[in-house]
Amino acid sequence: MADDETSFRTTDAGDHVIVRVAGDLDLDSAPALTAELKGLVGPRPLILDLSAVDFMDSSGLGVLVGAHKKSAAHAGALFLAAPGPRVRKIFRITKLHKVFAVFDSVEQAVAGLAKPMEVEPAPVETVVPGFGAQTPHRD
Repeated sequence: MADDETSFRTTDAGDHVIVRVAGDLDLDSAPALTAELKGLVGPRPLILDLSAVDFMDSSGLGVLVGAHKKSAAHAGALFLAAPGPRVRKIFRITKLHKVFAVFDSVEQAVAGLAKPMEVEPAPVETVVPGFGAQTPHRD
């Protein structure tokens, strides 16, 4: 539990893990979610149930991007399930809906485990001499 308003419930389903996040995913709760996911992100698919997330800021997005990168590095997969309209809007504004596999429900995410992913890979950072790190721009 991150604070009085945010909680996490983890369910080990054998071939995948589901983490239900409830409350705000923000600067205060992001470290707790990072700690919760630390031992879970790996080769097994991880489904984050966001149906009870009321608010998400850039700290919350940072945790999701970090989990996505770590999961991909371990040949795993991160699925986001049931984000509400406010969270979906954040994904659209930041264009992260093109990076994450987002499903309308946990059940659809579980069904999606057997299907090939139809999301774009995360941007790769490159170093250009004289310009430092560059991340390709996507529309």
